[in-house]
Amino acid sequence: MSVYLAAGLSDADMTWLLSLGRIRRLGVGQRLIATGRPIDDLFFVLRGTLDVVRGDGALVASVGEGEVLGEMSFIGEEVPSVSVLAAVHSEVLAAPRAAILERFEIDAALAARFYRALAVYLSSRLRETTAAANLPQPDTSNQESGMSAGSRLRRLLGAITGQGA
Repeated sequence: MSVYLAAGLSDADMTWLLSLGRIRRLGVGQRLIATGRPIDDLFFVLRGTLDVVRGDGALVASVGEGEVLGEMSFIGEEVPSVSVLAAVHSEVLAAPRAAILERFEIDAALAARFYRALAVYLSSRLRETTAAANLPQPDTSNQESGMSAGSRLRRLLGAITGQGA
């Protein structure tokens, strides 16, 4: 069961994050992130599916609505070790890292909520990876369902832009 970054943030937090961004539309096979090339944005998947692939072309994972990409580079400032390609026509919202960090300097509470949500998200993803590798994992039956994270992102983005996303 996936936990989404947005699940750990309030609507006000997410509205602010989404208001920073710009929508990028990707055609099938279009590259969003390239191995070894720096990225300056945090990406929120609004629609579609994107594949995470190694340099040899092997599929590592697929991500969809409500998920986030670029979070490891956001935290560690390292260049991506994988590429991300659109598996189907997709839309992502690209929020600039610099603007997010600038806000964190003046709003420590927001930064704390964001990093906690990011930690929970990454932990969930690691648990899913562990499960896929058939390794033992703890019981997570008390977690909330990740409703429709993509729908929530589109609703909040629509409120910001005055349009239905």
